[in-house]
Amino acid sequence: MEINISTEFLIRFCQIVLLTSSLIQFVFLFCIQGRLAFFKVEPKSVDRPGVSVLIAARNEEENLLLNLPSILEQDYAEFEVIVINDSSVDDSISVLRAFEAQYSHLRIINIPENDKYEGGKKYAITLGVKGAKYERLIFTDADCKPVSRKWIQKVVASRTSEGNIVLGYSPYQKTSGFLNRIVRFDTFHAGLNYLSFALSGIPYMGVGRNLSYHKSSFFQVGGFKSHYRLLSGDDDLFVNQVANKANTNICLEEESIVESIPENTWRDYWMQKRRHLTTGFKYRLIHRFLLILQPLSLILFWLSSLSLLVSHNWVEITLMVIGLRLITQLYIFKRSSRWLGQTDLIALAPIFEILIVLITTCAHAVNAVSTRVTWKT
Repeated sequence: MEINISTEFLIRFCQIVLLTSSLIQFVFLFCIQGRLAFFKVEPKSVDRPGVSVLIAARNEEENLLLNLPSILEQDYAEFEVIVINDSSVDDSISVLRAFEAQYSHLRIINIPENDKYEGGKKYAITLGVKGAKYERLIFTDADCKPVSRKWIQKVVASRTSEGNIVLGYSPYQKTSGFLNRIVRFDTFHAGLNYLSFALSGIPYMGVGRNLSYHKSSFFQVGGFKSHYRLLSGDDDLFVNQVANKANTNICLEEESIVESIPENTWRDYWMQKRRHLTTGFKYRLIHRFLLILQPLSLILFWLSSLSLLVSHNWVEITLMVIGLRLITQLYIFKRSSRWLGQTDLIALAPIFEILIVLITTCAHAVNAVSTRVTWKT
């Protein structure tokens, strides 16, 4: 009798968990991610103020040669490009000097190598912001390339009169191999989340590969002083600190996309993943709650579904709920891929999503006992 009572209790518990977790999942899919799926581009600004494009680079000789011309040759009337050469030990400074002789709007801030002090990316960016000529700042990285010469135009045109923060999108280039699919889906899913949350009036992060805000906003909050000692956070923690419903816009026109070079080894991807996750505990409480609730409800959804199917209880209802969630997810993801690309990954999205949750969970666990990650070497 005790076994039967215990079994019945577990079945009831799994049923409640399935209904609760599926409801939460549908709220995220329809009410949040659905905002991006049905997003329509509406240019908000026609003026073209001066712009400072900032790039912090350490040991990026090859990437500067490959990508800097596409930024320097943007179709925009008044802009400067500031590259902060952060203690590079390769030939970056020579490459930059050669570009400087060719492009008058390129400015170089050189941070000499110093064995006794490592300022990090936040220090480099702070120097760049202080030295910027214009109020409007746009940030990207040395391993990034705008897909068009109208990148700056589109970013500037996406802001409202009230909003000075513009969140752009930066997917990774498509190459061969399973790792590349994981990296690209991870970026797709992250983009779907932070852009959808912004559209829902809950902006919580941006990516420094394609991000814009005002110089005055940087100094109003003291720059990075609240999280300066953290390795990461020059993009997401800053946005989390200053962004709100009124001052944040997104930019998703095709010509506004900035492509990035993906990590090509599992070790590099793992270290990048760990580095990105070191900032989450500094997010606002509501953001932390939602970003934990989303993957947790997904894990509980699949665990309760599998438990009910294995125990041969609620089989029809469970299959119906699973099918409805999969159809909804694929529809939302497919529509969102109009803006975010990665259409080749959509069919396997449910599998990739679970893998990303598992990888992220493992990275959080490792970070809890070890924080030895670096920006660039």
